Amino acid sequence: MKKQYLLIDGYNLLFKMKEYNKIKSSTFPTERDILIDILKEYASGNNYEVYCVFDAYQNRGKEYIKEDYPIFTVYTKSGERADQWIEKKTKEIYINHFVDVIVVSDDRDERDSALGYGAILRDCHRFIKDLYERKVQVSKYAKKNNDNRLVNRHIRMSESDRKKLERFLLEGKKF
Repeated sequence: MKKQYLLIDGYNLLFKMKEYNKIKSSTFPTERDILIDILKEYASGNNYEVYCVFDAYQNRGKEYIKEDYPIFTVYTKSGERADQWIEKKTKEIYINHFVDVIVVSDDRDERDSALGYGAILRDCHRFIKDLYERKVQVSKYAKKNNDNRLVNRHIRMSESDRKKLERFLLEGKKF
């Protein structure tokens, strides 16, 4: 399976998630961190290299990229917008590597220019839906997998202790 690149306009997606009440917090940095955690979970099951791009972080002069594979959090240099960075990166990746590049944004100009470089487009609404559908699938798979393992255990313990252990593993309830 070939590698895919996911380029996300961070603030664009963050504001859309807040609009749908998917992220609730009192501070902006916390909301960004929550978004990054959600994207890490999403990317871990796929073959994505994810770039979440935010506009000019604290008005620094230089571009700042925080690498936490498979997520790269990018804060553009002052004066550069996230959509400009995404356009440049889309062109670089697609032309040099000829791989799939997916751009997530609701900005019409950004989407048009990315499409011109051969990117696959996703609007924020559809991407948020994909994020949460994937989370539900993973939860169902984990629950099914845990159920199978509980049936196949050959540990000597009392029936009441076994039920407590099952409740803890399935529901997270403490003893």
